[in-house]
Amino acid sequence: MTGPITWDQVTMLVGLAVVLCGAWWFLFSYVLAVKKELHEFRLEVAKDYASQRLLKDLEKRVVLELKELREEFHVMPERLAALLRAAKHD
Repeated sequence: MTGPITWDQVTMLVGLAVVLCGAWWFLFSYVLAVKKELHEFRLEVAKDYASQRLLKDLEKRVVLELKELREEFHVMPERLAALLRAAKHD
């Protein structure tokens, strides 16, 4: 081939285009893989976050029940004393 472009130049341009396309394909597939991993991570975090909210609700219920038990234990000595007084009078 004679003229403004030679076969060596055409071969080099095609080789360069193949290398650039390969690099683009590699980067594109890497970006897609990272997006997939990010999506999976977000999904896992969302699952954990929901369970953390449930744990907070459970903690509130447990604390409330413990407070009620504590109040009942504070009243228990008075109830036992009243029961023992009643048993003595019988």
